[in-house]
Amino acid sequence: MYTINSQSHVPIYEQIVAIIKDYCIRGVLEPGEKLMSVREMSAHILVNPNTVSKAYKELERIGIIETKLGKGAYVAYSRDNGPNQEALALFRKNLEQLILEANYLQIEEQELKGLVNAYYTSLEG
Repeated sequence: MYTINSQSHVPIYEQIVAIIKDYCIRGVLEPGEKLMSVREMSAHILVNPNTVSKAYKELERIGIIETKLGKGAYVAYSRDNGPNQEALALFRKNLEQLILEANYLQIEEQELKGLVNAYYTSLEG
């Protein structure tokens, strides 16, 4: 279920964060659902438990999961909840960087909007 690309330039903990966020958005993981423990996840994807722990801490910081002491990590994300303000600020910062990169690559505004629309359409399917 969780596949990590060890050849990617993206750090492994960020890949874990992205996968779990994606699964929450797509409804693969439902609110209240228990995630694998840090040890289980690290054994499943063959990475250091500290890497999984770092990903879980980031997911908790941005409101995607919640950790219940002694019980594990659970999905907290729900479309019904408003956005986490810290996550929203991070999104704006990342969006600014992406727009700068698009400008550098000479991607026109309409083309960029088309890419965004295509991605949103893929989320609905």
